[in-house]
Amino acid sequence: MPFRPPPGHADPDSRFDPYRERAGALTNQGEPFGVVYLRFGTCRWQLGGHLWWRRWSEPHEQVTGYLALNHGGFDDFVDDADIVVDELGDWDRGVFPYRGLLLTVEWLDGEVSRRARSETFGLDASH
Repeated sequence: MPFRPPPGHADPDSRFDPYRERAGALTNQGEPFGVVYLRFGTCRWQLGGHLWWRRWSEPHEQVTGYLALNHGGFDDFVDDADIVVDELGDWDRGVFPYRGLLLTVEWLDGEVSRRARSETFGLDASH
């Protein structure tokens, strides 16, 4: 029973492929609201044990969302991909649920998303 989770990655859910390492411009009722950037990774939960006697869950996908808001604020979220999958239909229709609001999202192409990742959020390329 290892202290750290064993190496390995979760099998990616292909339904998320259009949104991996992707940025979107957010508007609220036609007014600019901010930019969102989505990143997917692997997560494991500690199921039990203490110190070096730990048991780990199987790897599963997790989504991290970064939001740069137009009023100068910043927000982020980390959710299990199994939870976020319920929002895929909204994302496909250009809607991004956020704290009770239904924002309009225009998903940006790869080059603009890479610029947003590094210039807006200061993130490195995904590992």
